[in-house]
Amino acid sequence: MLILTLPARCDHCDKPIAEWSGAGMVQSRWLHKSCWRELQRSQARSGDAIALRAPTERSGELELPMMISLLMFHFGLAAAVAGWLLLARDYAFSGSITLAIGLVTPLVGAGGIVLNVISRRRFELIRQEIEAAGGWKPAA
Repeated sequence: MLILTLPARCDHCDKPIAEWSGAGMVQSRWLHKSCWRELQRSQARSGDAIALRAPTERSGELELPMMISLLMFHFGLAAAVAGWLLLARDYAFSGSITLAIGLVTPLVGAGGIVLNVISRRRFELIRQEIEAAGGWKPAA
């Protein structure tokens, strides 16, 4: 699950990112624009160009973990019902295992949903901060 660390740190210099308009994302890593320029200069010799993307583009990576968490929650509840029915029909061993799985899985799914919502809220705060600073512009 993608959880943003507080405060976010640059993967190149390991300093906290204070202003999101001065940062970007490269291959799922946070970088200051100045650090990105340094990487560009060092990789210009080898011919590999790395594009700097807006920090808010990373929010798209939250879709799959949210879907998995929702599926865990719903199928876990279905497993709990199935386990309860198995216990009611005197299948004690398989009913107990299915019920245990059905009680744990929705809790894990609910925890994933909560973490995902927190991460989405953090991205919204980043987007608002960038808009207040005049928008995000790629480093030149």
